Amino acid sequence: MKPRSETTADELMREIGSVLRMSEAEAAMLGDLPDDPDEDQTMIINMGPQHPSTHGVLRLMLELQGETVLRCKPIIGYLHTGMEKTGEQLTYMQGGTNVTRMDYLSPFNNELAFSMATEKLLGIDGDIPERAVWMRMLLSELNRMSSHLLFLATNGMDLGAVGMMIYGWREREEVLRFFQKVTGLRMNHNFIRPGGLAADLPPGWRDDVLRL
Repeated sequence: MKPRSETTADELMREIGSVLRMSEAEAAMLGDLPDDPDEDQTMIINMGPQHPSTHGVLRLMLELQGETVLRCKPIIGYLHTGMEKTGEQLTYMQGGTNVTRMDYLSPFNNELAFSMATEKLLGIDGDIPERAVWMRMLLSELNRMSSHLLFLATNGMDLGAVGMMIYGWREREEVLRFFQKVTGLRMNHNFIRPGGLAADLPPGWRDDVLRL
C-alpha cells in the first residue's frame, strides 16, 4: 500500500475496502499526514462492522473533509444467515416460516414477496381472493408504519433525543398489539401465505385500524 500522500482517495477506498483489517505498518503509513493539513485534505476512516450507531453488522468506508462526508462505500455480507439454502429443503407452505425471519421488523413484507413469487411460479396469481389482496396490503402498510417508527426511535436515540426514542417505541407497540390480535404473534407471523392468508381478520379490526 502506497503512502497516503501518494494515494488518491479512489485508490485508497478500493485498497481498504478489499481487506477486513489493515496491518499496523499500513495504518502507520496512512497516518503519515502533515501536522497542519490544508482545507482540501480528506480523511478515510473505517466505520464498523460493529458500531453502536449501525444497529447491526454494516461496514462503511467514509471519506471525510472535516465533519462533511464526501463519499461512503457500504460493504455488506457480515450477516449472511443462509436463508436461501434453508429454503431449498422446505415446501411452499413452510417457506413462509423461513422468510418471515429475514427481517424481523418487516415480516409481513417478506411473507408477501415470497407468497407473490410462489403464486406466480404456480400460475395461481390471478386466483387470489380480492379480500385477501386487500388484507395483505393493509397488513404490509401497517408493518411499514411500525418499522419506520422504530427507525425514527433508534435515530433519536443515537442523536441523544431520548423523548423521540420513547415515543417511537410507544407508538410501535400499538401496531404490534394489533398484529398480535390478528395473527397471535407480535413478530414473525407466517400469516401471509401462498394462496392467501392463514385466517380472516378478527371482529372489531376496522375500529382498531382507524384508531391507529
